[in-house]
Amino acid sequence: MRAKATTTRLGLFGASVVLNGVISLITIPIVIAVAGADPWASMATGQSIGNSIGVLVLFGWGLTGPATIAMAPVDKRPGLFLDSLFSRMALLLPLLLIQAVVTMAIVPHAKFVAFVAGLAMTLAGVSANWFFTGEGRPGRFLLLDTVPRVLGTVAGLLLVVFTDELLYFALAQLAGSLLALAVSCYVIFRGQHLDFREAARWRNIVGRLGEQRHGIVATGLYAGLTPAVLGIVAVTAPPALPLFVLADRLSKFVGMASSPLIQVFQGWVPAARGGELARRITLSARITLALSILAGAAYAALLPLFSELLTHGQVAVDTSSAIAFGIVASSWVLSPYLTNVGLMAVGRVRVIAVSAAVGVPLTLVLLAIAEFAGLREFAPWALVIGNTVGMIWLGIALRRAMNHPAEPALVPQPILETVP
Repeated sequence: MRAKATTTRLGLFGASVVLNGVISLITIPIVIAVAGADPWASMATGQSIGNSIGVLVLFGWGLTGPATIAMAPVDKRPGLFLDSLFSRMALLLPLLLIQAVVTMAIVPHAKFVAFVAGLAMTLAGVSANWFFTGEGRPGRFLLLDTVPRVLGTVAGLLLVVFTDELLYFALAQLAGSLLALAVSCYVIFRGQHLDFREAARWRNIVGRLGEQRHGIVATGLYAGLTPAVLGIVAVTAPPALPLFVLADRLSKFVGMASSPLIQVFQGWVPAARGGELARRITLSARITLALSILAGAAYAALLPLFSELLTHGQVAVDTSSAIAFGIVASSWVLSPYLTNVGLMAVGRVRVIAVSAAVGVPLTLVLLAIAEFAGLREFAPWALVIGNTVGMIWLGIALRRAMNHPAEPALVPQPILETVP
């Protein structure tokens, strides 16, 4: 990688992370101070559900999309995105109905606010952020996707402070998501002559969704993990819900902080073949592993302090839980590397799905046993065991695959062609 270009890309991807991270951190104490810890936890649970539904709407393109776009000719990229957009929009309505049912069932307070807040997250599933990553255009990622969302959150903060109405915060975030989608589509399709009617044909939509079957199995299982965990806690131990929500939200900041590096690796590692591919995987894996260890240790040390500051002392974190959640946070660095970079580079999408099929149910079963047995102190460690088993599976598969890489056939032939 050229040092200057890499630094620029890291900087721009990092700017998106910093904007999102800073604004998200600011919102937690303000919303809790205005609305209280329980309504905030309910809204945050709704957002987590929306994030997970958004992954289902994304239908695997977040996993395979960046490499697909990076390998495609420039003139074919808008058509590939249009195919993807119609396919994902076809999934959006039925999944929104499921989201509404799940939200109403497990969120204890402010159910409608939680649904609207989750809807803003769900729309990320039809966003173009993976397209801009594949293009290697972090500037577009920042200006067209991140900035509109951040503006929506800032507007929501101002509204909730002046009105004390949490619904306005959720509506403002939803408006920001809609704006991001609109401006992204405008820029991608501007000047292009594309056959929208052909892209909207049902047989083409079904064909595209079929090609994503391995990716959606993996991402769907991972997407369901967080709401399932929060649902189990909400039903079996409601007083512990704010702790699990806070730990989940803060651990995602760890993943966000490492995402610029992962995004750079997504374009750099799969571009190589043979011995050079093995060298890039080895180098990037070592960097990511070191970063995940440092991130997990820092998270475990700082979680009690951040919990005290952000919740005004309303959520306490003991040492055992802090260590467990720190290990979980480290997985937000290492797991995306193994799935989105390493195994994608050697064409092992199916392995990712198998790992999810093992790790996710194991995590939920262990958590349910701990909660129903009254072993509250073991509950965070159930997450650790499940995540660790899944990542060990992925690591072994990557090690083996490096010796016999498959051709990842990531670039489909576009269904629709540019119209003269």
